[in-house]
Amino acid sequence: MKTKALLLLGLCAIGLCTWDAQAVNTKPIPIIKFIKSEMTDPPQGYEKIDLKGTLMYGIGPNAIVAGASDDAVYIGFNQSFGYVNISIYNGMGILVYSTIVDTQIQPVVIIPLFNATSGTYTVELSNAFGYAEGDFDYNYK
Repeated sequence: MKTKALLLLGLCAIGLCTWDAQAVNTKPIPIIKFIKSEMTDPPQGYEKIDLKGTLMYGIGPNAIVAGASDDAVYIGFNQSFGYVNISIYNGMGILVYSTIVDTQIQPVVIIPLFNATSGTYTVELSNAFGYAEGDFDYNYK
């Protein structure tokens, strides 16, 4: 009985090794393209930050949308700007936050305002092609 099982197992192994496998579906998987609607204002709950600067020229007024809420800053890129440095300064010009994002991969950035004191702040966006900046008021609650 043992030899029959080993013989059967051996024949199956030989059959698997010499079996010509065919692909069931050879059609390529279609690439799904999402149509991103251009955002003209920040989401509900965020007060719009008016951005000005050379990063905005020739691209359109809605290329970058920014807003501030009671607890965060929202920045949305309606197109890719490559790597962008995002900095936030307090009213005395002291840097309180800084990061670099790849806008091709991360078109939306939400920056929490932890431990921030009430006052006027400036958000600055910059890369090799220019900068944009805008002021916003933050009221600690």
